[in-house]
Amino acid sequence: MDEPVAAESIAEDQPMLLTFLVALPHPCPMPHGAIIARHFTEELRGLQGVSMRMSPDMPDLPGEAATRLFVSLKFWQVNERAPVGDMHLDALSRVAVEVAGGEPFSPAEELEREVDSYRTVVEMITVQNADVWAADEQAAVNEALTRCFDVLSDVSSMARLVKHWGHPIATKEQVAVALWFGRPPTSPSYKTGIGGILMLTPPSDPVKEVFEEPEMNRLMAHLKRVWDGSPLELAMDRSLEASTFMRRDGDYGNAVIHAALSSEIVLDGVLALLLWEEQLQDPSVDAAIAAFDESRGGLATRVRREYAPRLGGTWDPEKRGAVQAWARDLARLRGRVVHRGYRPTETEAVAALSASDALLDFIKGRLAAKARNYPRTALLVLGEPGLRRLGGWKVAEAYLEASQHRPDDWFREYAAWRNKVDAAR
Repeated sequence: MDEPVAAESIAEDQPMLLTFLVALPHPCPMPHGAIIARHFTEELRGLQGVSMRMSPDMPDLPGEAATRLFVSLKFWQVNERAPVGDMHLDALSRVAVEVAGGEPFSPAEELEREVDSYRTVVEMITVQNADVWAADEQAAVNEALTRCFDVLSDVSSMARLVKHWGHPIATKEQVAVALWFGRPPTSPSYKTGIGGILMLTPPSDPVKEVFEEPEMNRLMAHLKRVWDGSPLELAMDRSLEASTFMRRDGDYGNAVIHAALSSEIVLDGVLALLLWEEQLQDPSVDAAIAAFDESRGGLATRVRREYAPRLGGTWDPEKRGAVQAWARDLARLRGRVVHRGYRPTETEAVAALSASDALLDFIKGRLAAKARNYPRTALLVLGEPGLRRLGGWKVAEAYLEASQHRPDDWFREYAAWRNKVDAAR
């Protein structure tokens, strides 16, 4: 995206021109050779007097555009044979023989398994100012790649609106490798430059193992708890979904949303368990209805009002701690994502997921500290391993020995009570 000029007319502190090549896992229906560029507000220094062009056959960019950082994307469509969506007929046929007998199913020869298609390769060009490059070359390459993918993700997202396709938005987490090249903008080619291969997210291996007995036991324990009404497995599932959106898809917005859902399920569920345990001696839903009354304030107000008197610790979002980090890095960001359509950065999403994890650890620590007051809730949330690790097991063990109730029934009893609460609100 530059037009070289005489070397003597160029300042010594030239920026570094960087090109990345990535092959997208799903085609992007841009015409072959199409170019899309975006200019940013950051100043591009060291190229005064250089003729900047989108491509050699296009006119010079105006002065303002030529002095700002940019990303230019060029789309290459490479023909290839691609498999039709896998119908898994071979596996189905083998199981069908075991179930129904007979001969293995043979797909009709005319059933096409591959079709002519294309692979989209994107040439992504950007620049880094000389001082950024000199400070840390690896960090400069990574920052430039992220900037390019920010633009590519926007193009991919809006292309879905045109075609109404359901393919995932193109992100760096979906790309296995990237080739990169670097040179001063006034060099005639990359032959005298630098470059290499960036390992981004190599394809995951096929699943090769099935559950062994200990894992099946854990699965059955999770299923029993969730079928009995435990909210905790649902929170764990949202947390895992957040991590999947983050690491596999690069969908930072959904990662933030699901991390927020996980935290809200934990906050709601633990408070409800505390309220359920409080009313065991005098069965009622009145206190729970009052606690969850939205007219008395939203989630943040409820957290400050209901948790501190029961579990102690710092629950004020204005004071330093896990609750403040949750409110600042996750709850507020979730609001921007949901209500404004804001697209968080990778750094923001990492902080949001970290805040969700820290809030859960804080709640676990407070439950262990208050095991004497709320032994059932502590046992249901932490179990024996968690109480042994965080403290409180001796108190909970003594409660179990003196109690005539069976812990296996507790989630079922809690769920029946919670349904009454929800019905009465």
